[in-house]
Amino acid sequence: MKWLKVFSVFVLLHVVLWVCSHLYKSINPTEVLVGVDTSFAMTEHFPAMQQWISSYENNARYETITVVTDKESIGSLNELSSLDAIFRSAFGRSDEEDFYQYRNLPPTKRILLSDGRFVMQGWDLVKFE
Repeated sequence: MKWLKVFSVFVLLHVVLWVCSHLYKSINPTEVLVGVDTSFAMTEHFPAMQQWISSYENNARYETITVVTDKESIGSLNELSSLDAIFRSAFGRSDEEDFYQYRNLPPTKRILLSDGRFVMQGWDLVKFE
């Protein structure tokens, strides 16, 4: 009978810690900035990028995702009516300076979806070729 009491204490402790961590992460989500290269050279990769963003969003439980492009700041991903809004303009070229305008945004994690022509310091590159 003693082992049952010890086991129940450990189960109760585990449940309490899980609930506390869930509440903390729900209240303090990780802020993620997803930068999308929407230059003309990337138009053939837009469907793959859209699929990647959708998959990332489905797996991002405790994250707030903000989307920016080389041309404009789109905003929060969960407020978009469609992912097509990200890819509505494809013209010109993009480079490091286009994403430099987002250096002062507070996200703790930055992801750049591009073909790797340029590498941004502090950004994780997801390469589409």
